[in-house]
Amino acid sequence: MELSVPARRCFADSTISSSSHLQQLNLARIHLAKSTHISYCNQKSSLLAGNLHQPIKKSRPFKPLSMDPQRIVPQATENGSPTTFSEMDRVGEVKRVTKETNVFVKVNLDGNGVAENSTGIPFLDHMLDQLASHGLFDVHVKATGDYHIDDHHTNEDVALALGTALLQALGDRKGINRFGDFSAPLDEACIHVVLDLSGRPHLSFDLQIPTERVGTYDTQLVEHFFQSLVNTSGMTLHIRQLAGKNSHHIIEATFKAFARALRQATEYDSRRRGSIPSSKGVLSRT
Repeated sequence: MELSVPARRCFADSTISSSSHLQQLNLARIHLAKSTHISYCNQKSSLLAGNLHQPIKKSRPFKPLSMDPQRIVPQATENGSPTTFSEMDRVGEVKRVTKETNVFVKVNLDGNGVAENSTGIPFLDHMLDQLASHGLFDVHVKATGDYHIDDHHTNEDVALALGTALLQALGDRKGINRFGDFSAPLDEACIHVVLDLSGRPHLSFDLQIPTERVGTYDTQLVEHFFQSLVNTSGMTLHIRQLAGKNSHHIIEATFKAFARALRQATEYDSRRRGSIPSSKGVLSRT
């Protein structure tokens, strides 16, 4: 004899069974969560009490890399393998004493644009301030000279000492960009400067300064300043006037462009990894 079960009763039993199953799953999840929480609390308590048998390995703290180019470029050993990061600022310091002048110059290529300049020639002080500000070099110049004659000797000797200080600060020139190229406008004036820290002194100077003086400063001394600096620093320097009518603007734009080009050339090339930027392997005056 066959037993027949109503379809409604079978559906109800199935629903009850499914509901019971879900309740069991939920209870299992709650139990697991409680167990995990209790285990975590016990571990935390043991850690605070110093009772853990296994010491927890501490993760290394995150230290952001410095963006200072000098500090992100490793210095290479003679075999080319990188070693430690350089933490030394590149500084040159020169004292030049003659019967005509007494000059002290200190330059930090990795400075912050600090300028302390007192040459006895106000316009030259103003130009040296541009070199510090736009090159981000620390430039300290103190000079006295035979001003009763003219500014020629002081202007020249400041430039000679500054070039020598740059030569000292650059050292063997490992890892630097070497080349610099910048155009600086100042109102109607625009000056283009290109330079190479090659160790070979050369000046190409093409400025048309319309007046003989800016204040008390003889504008002929601009070319003589850069020629003297080139001679002792051992750089190749090209200065070209693209536009300009005002003598002050032309000269100031020249110093600004020179500062930015020199900054480019002296900064480090991270891809070079401390090597000398020359196919000969040497950059020097000799």
